[in-house]
Amino acid sequence: MIKSLGRILQQSYLEDLNPYSEKIDPTMNQPLFPMKPQFNLTSNLLFNQRRIISLLGGVFALAMTSFPVQAAEKVSLAFGQAKISVSVKALETYAKSGTIEPELKSFLLLLNSEDQQQFKNVLLDKHQIDSVMVSQFLNSPTGALFLNKLGDIIESETDSLNLSTVENGSQAIKIALIRANQDAEGITLLNILRQFPSPEIQLNTQKIFQLREQLNTQVQQTNSVITEIVKLSLEESTLSPTVNFSKKPDLRQVGDFDVTQKTLTLTDPKRQRKLTVDLYIPTPLSTVKRGKTNAIPVIIISHGLAANRTNYSYLGQHLASQGFFVVLPQHPGSDTNQLQAWLSGQASDGFQVSEFIDRPLDIHFLLDELEHLNTMEFQGQLNLKKVGVAGHSFGAYTALALAGAELDFNNLKKECTSTFNSVNLAQIFQCRALELPQEKYQFRDQRVQAIFIINPVNNSIFGQQSLSKIQIPVFWKTSGKDNVAPVAWEQVRSYTWLTTPNKYFLLAEGDHHIYLNLTAMNQSVSASLKEIVAPVPEPVNDYIRAFSLAFFEVYIDQDSTYQPYLQATYAKTISQEAYPLSLVRSLSLDQFLQAVKHVKTPGNSHNN
Repeated sequence: MIKSLGRILQQSYLEDLNPYSEKIDPTMNQPLFPMKPQFNLTSNLLFNQRRIISLLGGVFALAMTSFPVQAAEKVSLAFGQAKISVSVKALETYAKSGTIEPELKSFLLLLNSEDQQQFKNVLLDKHQIDSVMVSQFLNSPTGALFLNKLGDIIESETDSLNLSTVENGSQAIKIALIRANQDAEGITLLNILRQFPSPEIQLNTQKIFQLREQLNTQVQQTNSVITEIVKLSLEESTLSPTVNFSKKPDLRQVGDFDVTQKTLTLTDPKRQRKLTVDLYIPTPLSTVKRGKTNAIPVIIISHGLAANRTNYSYLGQHLASQGFFVVLPQHPGSDTNQLQAWLSGQASDGFQVSEFIDRPLDIHFLLDELEHLNTMEFQGQLNLKKVGVAGHSFGAYTALALAGAELDFNNLKKECTSTFNSVNLAQIFQCRALELPQEKYQFRDQRVQAIFIINPVNNSIFGQQSLSKIQIPVFWKTSGKDNVAPVAWEQVRSYTWLTTPNKYFLLAEGDHHIYLNLTAMNQSVSASLKEIVAPVPEPVNDYIRAFSLAFFEVYIDQDSTYQPYLQATYAKTISQEAYPLSLVRSLSLDQFLQAVKHVKTPGNSHNN
């Protein structure tokens, strides 16, 4: 039920984490408490008990990874003027002997019998976390941002001159985590509470309620938006011309060309930045377009945060086998090597904030280098005036920037002023861009003429005004279970902001942002990244193979015979039961807003 902060931070930098892995029942639409709860143990506090333990357990879990300092004496939940408080000593007695002190009875009314046993186990569950990892995260800029937001929920109470003050608990959480990690007992919730450097730990119930409502609303809005997309896709399929795809080439299959893989090391002298690049070359190259000059289409694929160029080698191989010249660069400040250096204490953070600038500049530089190589090594056969770019997550951000989306610092400031928002982890990541010099950056490269993006982080850093400037074709693939970049507000709404006439939105239900091997993570916090990252299911890879091929054939190689594949009927044809596909083009902002408007929220009949 509860993950340690060590696992949470490790997952977050792997881009596929869902820090709150509890399953939320989308049918439970009512709030745990009303917005202004009345302190009534027999009604309000017993209402929807399982949801309460899930929420409180998740909140405690974030603080439950390593804490030692002074022992906190009490843990409190405030409800208006009333407060439920329990001593840490009573919690320890309960966990070790099962004895319920009188002061604990009211507290345990929050939990049913099954959850009480879970809570007891949580108090004593012990975790071993690498001390360097804990220190690196807590002292990194990303860690500071995360702790500050978490401190809005887990507050510390201090007394000075007989005046009690409740303040953001970020520093107390940080101290407690570091000290607990050094203590012989290790990381348990009880040990964390003992070491919390404040006589009282207070949970900000108003913000807990807000967080709960965000989680509930996200689930419902996601379901509503997905339902709308499925409906629109079915409508589009009925209006599309009938195509017998069984008599057409299967785009998921390997093409006719053999593929040669070649690795280059390039250095940009302007930035003193070294890039390792894999080329996937259809062989023999001279037969691809009969040796014509400026004819072979070129695709560049940008990997996500904490990933590397090999993550999309399967796609490089596939497109090259179909006659594309494919280039996979590795971005050194936001790749696997950077993450590993950070976790081992050799780097100050899991990614360098300058990567928001360096990544698109990497592609500019790479295209310049390819123009030189085209003359020297490839007999001028490559078409570098009309290049396609694909990317996942941070790589998709890179593609959007190259397509013409500009960093919108005003929008970013507005989005980043909110308090703890577990619902959109991508926003915390994007907020780091506020550390950049707030200038007008121009990343548009006219050689990039179409982009294929997968689960992009985009909403806060670009915003509507910036995304609407993109005028080249865009294919946008998203995952129904993306808990990093939420489907409704980070993906679908952003797609509706695009004004380019050639845009496509592909939804794969059941798919995730990235996949983790949870067994390996539970067995060892120090498991290698190779062990932790699970392979993407092959049906999902097949979707990407097929649609990226069709999209780039139409808009980069300008072969209109592939246009029938870019419609809803083809999505339904290759859709697999575990990951149902829906493809739409007609999705508008008004349709999106109508879908989320139907989701009821506490205190309002509908969302505004």
